[in-house]
Amino acid sequence: MDSKILLINRYLVSLLPITLIFSIFFADLIVVCASITFLFFIFKNKKFDLFNKIEFKIFLVLYSSVILSLILSDLKTDNIIKGVAYLRFGILILLIKYLLEFDKNFLNLFVRIAIYSIIILFFGVLLQVFNFEPLTELKPYSRFTSFFYDESILGSYLVKISPLLIGLLVYLKKNKLVYLVIFLVCVMTFLSAERSAIFLLLIFLFSLFFLTKIFSIFIKGILILIIIISSYSILKFSPETKFRVYNKTLYQLGIIEPERKYVEFEVSKDKWIGVIKEDYFIPLKYYLMFETSINIFKDNYFFGTGVKSFREQCKKNKYYVIQNYSAFEDKPSDYYPGYTGIDGCSTHPHNYYFQLLSETGIFSFIVVIFTFFYCVYNFFSREEIYVKILYLSIVINLFPFVFTGSFYNNFD
Repeated sequence: MDSKILLINRYLVSLLPITLIFSIFFADLIVVCASITFLFFIFKNKKFDLFNKIEFKIFLVLYSSVILSLILSDLKTDNIIKGVAYLRFGILILLIKYLLEFDKNFLNLFVRIAIYSIIILFFGVLLQVFNFEPLTELKPYSRFTSFFYDESILGSYLVKISPLLIGLLVYLKKNKLVYLVIFLVCVMTFLSAERSAIFLLLIFLFSLFFLTKIFSIFIKGILILIIIISSYSILKFSPETKFRVYNKTLYQLGIIEPERKYVEFEVSKDKWIGVIKEDYFIPLKYYLMFETSINIFKDNYFFGTGVKSFREQCKKNKYYVIQNYSAFEDKPSDYYPGYTGIDGCSTHPHNYYFQLLSETGIFSFIVVIFTFFYCVYNFFSREEIYVKILYLSIVINLFPFVFTGSFYNNFD
């Protein structure tokens, strides 16, 4: 019976990379089923020593802050139930560590399916490049999304999974597959036009090439040349991508045409898009959300206002802020949607650390920032290349200075 439970869980956990593409519901169902069955396995076999793992203890500290924030908040009962259910992720951590230690086939299966997932996404991107209608009709302008359809999360998915995958491939000594993964991920991330994902990818590649000894100088040179040629080709032959990644970014930062606060770009024939120069280095929407997060935190230092409470708190009079870009500061809030009437409200603050401060307080923030610096330290101090890359994968996923999804969502 025990062997069957572990066998089932081997396949369930291995399927996570591909289910995250096609169904968040099934991915979460896998986590729930795997966690429940493994918890049953632990109690049945009295393997309580598994709970002494350092990773689980760190998770418990974070989990405790989440539960306390929910208990002390004025959120509804179903929010508290959802918060309690986060325990499944801690059990999943224990399950993965157990499979890595006692199931010789798990790692190979997981890596194989993760590679298949990246290849499937690349096939979907190719279909969008060649205007395969079922995939392109829902694609957002200037983005390639593959089988994520209307969700612009292709780049963030790749940046989350690829550093881990590359570390595991190095451990398995499958260097040729490392080259393939780097190439496919670079191409797709640039085509996704997700600037945060591109920024993180560049940090990862820089660290991989120049702060580890994974490749010879010759191989590094070849890979860098291929990446530069591929990136240039994408920007050259995809005006949509070039507009968002290059023109829009440089204008928002005031690097090109800084004397003008607002300009319209012709991104393709008969297609013009307005771009505003940023007032605060980052987009006004994000600036206002971060400001709102800090204001909420100042009133709730220790445990925040509860998981996923930002969407409600930001609407309250004491926290609600609304502002126009300086180019339209004298205009009514409905004058130019997207540039006037910008407020600090959203489902979450779009940065893990601002979200932690406002929703679950200083203790959860300390746990996560400690984890980030702990992984940075281990990246520089450890000798084994694959270990360095695995720590780097966590550093990339917890990097503070980017816009992110919600810390408490299943995908993020």
